[in-house]
Amino acid sequence: MPYASVLLALLAAVLFAVSVNLQQHVARGSALESGSTPPRAPAKERPWLPVLGLLRRLVRDPAWLAGWGLNVLGFAAHVVALHLGAITAVQAILVVQLMFAVMLNAARRGIRPMPRDWLATGSVCVGVILLVLQRAPVRQVVPDRSAVLAFLAVMAGLLALLLALARRPGRAAQTRAALVATGAGLCFCVTAVLVVVVTHDLATGPRAALDWPLAVLVVSPVTGSLLVQDSFASGSLPTSLTAMTISDPVASAVAGALLFDAAPPSGLQLVVGLPAAVLLIATGVVLLANSSTLHDERDHAPGASALA
Repeated sequence: MPYASVLLALLAAVLFAVSVNLQQHVARGSALESGSTPPRAPAKERPWLPVLGLLRRLVRDPAWLAGWGLNVLGFAAHVVALHLGAITAVQAILVVQLMFAVMLNAARRGIRPMPRDWLATGSVCVGVILLVLQRAPVRQVVPDRSAVLAFLAVMAGLLALLLALARRPGRAAQTRAALVATGAGLCFCVTAVLVVVVTHDLATGPRAALDWPLAVLVVSPVTGSLLVQDSFASGSLPTSLTAMTISDPVASAVAGALLFDAAPPSGLQLVVGLPAAVLLIATGVVLLANSSTLHDERDHAPGASALA
C-alpha cells in the first residue's frame, strides 16, 4: 500500500475527529435547548430525521460550520487515499479517528486521558497496522456494474431497516443514536465503494464517469452526513462515534473482500491474521467507547432527550 495513501487516510482520520468533536457538542446542545417531538409520540407523528428541524440553528453556529469545513477537507483526503490504496486498508485506518476523538475531547474538557485510553489506543493502532500489512499487497480489481448494484441494494435495505427500528416510539435515546449512526456508517461505506468505482472510470475517460455510480456518489455522503448529525443530536458522542466507527470498516472489509480483492483471504491469514486484527481493533474501540474521557453527557442538561 503506498505510503501516501496511509498518510492521507491518517490525515482524514484527524480531520474527522476534530469535526465530530465540534459538531456533536453543538448538535446535542441545540437539540436539548430546542426540544422536539415527545419520545413516546405515535410513530406517524415522529419525523424520520428530527435533526432537519435543527439545521437553521446549526448553520448559524461558527463551531458547527468549522466542523463541517474540516469534514469536507477530511473527505477530500479520504477520496485521494482510496484512489491510491486498498479500500479495506484505508477504511480500517479511519478507525483511529476514535483515538483522536478521545484526546481532543479530553483537551476540550481540561482532563487527562486515563491509562486505559492509552492501552486502547495501542490496541487499535496495532490492529490497524496488522490489517494493513496483511491486505495492502493484495491486487485490487474494479467489479462490474451488476455486482456494485447488488451491493447497493443490500445496503439500502439495511439502511431502511435501521431507520425503521430507530423511528419506533419509546426507543431509548442512546439506542436510537446507535442505530442511526450505524446507518451513517453504511452510507460512508457505500461512498468509499463508489469513490473507487468513479475514480477508476475517470481514469478511463470523463464520459465513462457520467453514469449512475456518480449520481449515487453525490447522494450517499449527503445522506450519511445528515444521519451523523441526527445521531449526534440524539445521543452522546461515544454512542454515535463507536457505532459509526465499527459499521463503516466492517462493511468496507466485506465489500473489499467481495468486490475488490483479486485474491480473497485464505490460509493462516483467514484463520489467524484477520481475526487477530479485528479483535485488537474491536477491543480498543470498546475500551475507548466506554472511557469517561469520551463521555461528556454531564456537559449537557441532565435528563433531556430531545430527539429520543
